[in-house]
Amino acid sequence: MLQLHRRYLAEKRDGRRAVLAYYDLSGADLSGQDLSGADLTGARLHRTILSNARLENTNFFGADLRVANLNNADLSGADLRGSCLRGAQLNRAKLPRADLRKALVMRFNDDGSPRTKVMEPTRTDLSSVEARDADLSGAKLSEASCVRANLTDAILRDVDFCGADLRNADITGAVLERADLSGANLNGATLRGAVLSDAKLTGAELTNVDISGAIIDPRLLQEAKCLQLTGGDLKQITLDDLREVLRLHALWLDTKGSNGRRAILAEFDLTGRDLRTANLALANLGRAVLRGADLSRASLAMCDLSLADLRDAQLDRADLRGAKLVRAHLAGASLVRANLSPLDNVGDGKFDFPANLEGAKLGGANLENARLSQARLAGADLSRSNLDQADLSQADLHGANLSDALSSGANFFGAALSDVRGYAPNSSANQRA
Repeated sequence: MLQLHRRYLAEKRDGRRAVLAYYDLSGADLSGQDLSGADLTGARLHRTILSNARLENTNFFGADLRVANLNNADLSGADLRGSCLRGAQLNRAKLPRADLRKALVMRFNDDGSPRTKVMEPTRTDLSSVEARDADLSGAKLSEASCVRANLTDAILRDVDFCGADLRNADITGAVLERADLSGANLNGATLRGAVLSDAKLTGAELTNVDISGAIIDPRLLQEAKCLQLTGGDLKQITLDDLREVLRLHALWLDTKGSNGRRAILAEFDLTGRDLRTANLALANLGRAVLRGADLSRASLAMCDLSLADLRDAQLDRADLRGAKLVRAHLAGASLVRANLSPLDNVGDGKFDFPANLEGAKLGGANLENARLSQARLAGADLSRSNLDQADLSQADLHGANLSDALSSGANFFGAALSDVRGYAPNSSANQRA
């Protein structure tokens, strides 16, 4: 049947579409198979291995996909209405435009008789799924059950989550731009570092929700039904107090901690501040808002900038050796000739500390001539960025997004490039890879 389906996809005359509706394929190994457009309506796929499978526009209406392995599978445009994906693995899976709305699903007994005479709409069940780095752009998930789902760093742009149950879901670092969360239940969810630009939250429940480092318009939160957030309040600081913090920090550095005080500016609002040439090495700026700030030529070596908002910031020629920028927001930032190479021979043990930008969002950032050797960029979004002449030798780019990035003359020698999106190793732009 698989062979005939391959011929069907190749438009061979003797090919035939795979019709596996209501088949029991539990535990089958279908990894890497091309079942695009196949009919798997109501099929039992419990614990079935479908990793790296091509399943574009496949019909999974009412299918049982509990604990199935769909890692790296392509489910673009698939019909998953009324299906059960409880506990399934969808890490790095592609589900753009997939339909996961509720549906009228008929269930049958072993003798073929219907289990119930009254049919009620069945929610698509995504409870406890693992969908880290999954792409669900434009997917329809209205009223879906996503309780305790792991959607860490998932791409959820334009997703319809109307009325969805997202209680206790982990949505850390996910991109929810223009997502519709109207009437959704997000109680207990984690939205640390998530991007909710232009998202709809009308009537949504957000009790005990962590939004530390999230990009969200406060006006949108006013439309929510229930609101009890943690990590959303920013601290304010006057210019004079900021200068004093910098003075004490410089003294702390000069005396190796004997005098002065380390700069702790975590969760401070530093929007648009002029911090050119400032010495903030080893400072804590985690979850700080530095949008549009000028940090040109600043010393930020070993600085903690995790979940910081650095959108449109100026970081040209900044010293960021060994800096921690995990899930930092750097969209539109300028890092021309910035130094993001390792900080060498630190401490008595002479340790090397590479810059950590795992999960960082650098879409549209300018990294021309930047030094990123050995940088940890796993899962980072570098789409539309300028990497011309950048040094990315031995960098860890596993799972990064390089779609539409400029990389003329960039050095990728020895870089880890597995599962990188939008990277063409044989193109002239990447001739030094």
